[in-house]
Amino acid sequence: MEDTQTMNTENIINDFILKDNKENDQPPIEQHHQHSTMEPTKETQKELIEETTNMLEKLKEVAANKDKAEKKRQVKNIENPFKNLTHRVTQLVYWENPTHSGAILAASLSFLIFTAYYSLFNTFFALAAILIGVNWIYVMGFKQFQSLINQKPVNPHEHLLVNKPWYIEREDAEKYLDSIIDTANFVLLEAQRIALVDDPMRTMRHVFMFYILWTLGTWISFRTLFGIGLILSFSTPITYQKNKEVVDEKLYQFNKFLRSHFDRGLTIAKQHSGGVYEKAKSFAVTKGLVNDDKTAKKEE
Repeated sequence: MEDTQTMNTENIINDFILKDNKENDQPPIEQHHQHSTMEPTKETQKELIEETTNMLEKLKEVAANKDKAEKKRQVKNIENPFKNLTHRVTQLVYWENPTHSGAILAASLSFLIFTAYYSLFNTFFALAAILIGVNWIYVMGFKQFQSLINQKPVNPHEHLLVNKPWYIEREDAEKYLDSIIDTANFVLLEAQRIALVDDPMRTMRHVFMFYILWTLGTWISFRTLFGIGLILSFSTPITYQKNKEVVDEKLYQFNKFLRSHFDRGLTIAKQHSGGVYEKAKSFAVTKGLVNDDKTAKKEE
C-alpha cells in the first residue's frame, strides 16, 4: 500500500511539473509567433513607401493650390494707395486753405514756365557746383580762422557727419518699396480692368478721354497741356460746387446720350455679325463644305 501511495504521489508531482513547464514554455512561443507576424516583408515596405510618397505629393498639391488661392485673394483685396492722397488733393483743389492752395498753384506754374526756358539738367549741375563750391570756401575759411587763433582745425559740419549721416535705413527702404509695389499693382490691375472691358461704360469713358488727350496732344505741347490741366484742376471744382445742379443735369443728359448710342452700336454690330454668319453659312453650303439643315433632316 505504501508503495502504491508513493507511486501515486510521484505521478501527481510529475504531472504538476509537466503542466508548469508547458505554461512556462507557452508565452515565448506566442511572443515568437507575434513577432514573426509583426515583422513586415519587403513588399509591405514598398507599399508603405509608395503610399507615403503619394500622400506627400497630394499634400504638396493642396499647399500649392492654397498658395494660389491666397495670392488671388490678396490681389483682389489690394487697397487703393491713393486714398490718403485723395483727401489732400481734395483740400487743395477746393481751396479749403487758400494760402496753401495758392502757393502750390503758383509754384507749379513757375516750375512749368522755368522749365520752358531752362534745362533741368543744366540747372541741377549749376546749383550743385555753386552750392558745393560756396560750402568748400566756408569750411576752409573756418579751419584757417581756427588755426590763426591757435585752435585745432575742425570741420564746422563735424556733428552732422557723425550724428546725421546721409543714408537710407533698410527698414525704411523696405517700407517704401512695399508702398511702391502696392501702388504699381493697383495701377496695373485698374489698367487690366479697363483694357479687358470689365465695365463697358468705364472703358468707353477712358477711350473717350484718351481720344481727347490724343487730339489735344497733336495741337499743343505736353507742357502747355499740363499747365491747362493744372489750372482747370484748381478752378473746375469750385465752379462745379457753385453750379452743381446745372452741371449734374448736363452730365446726366450726356451720359444718357452716350449710353443710348453705345447700346445702338452694340445692336447694329450684332445684326451685322448675324448677317455675316448667314452669308458665310450659305457660301459654305453652296460649295459643299457643310450640309444644309434641310438636307440633314432628309438624310435622317
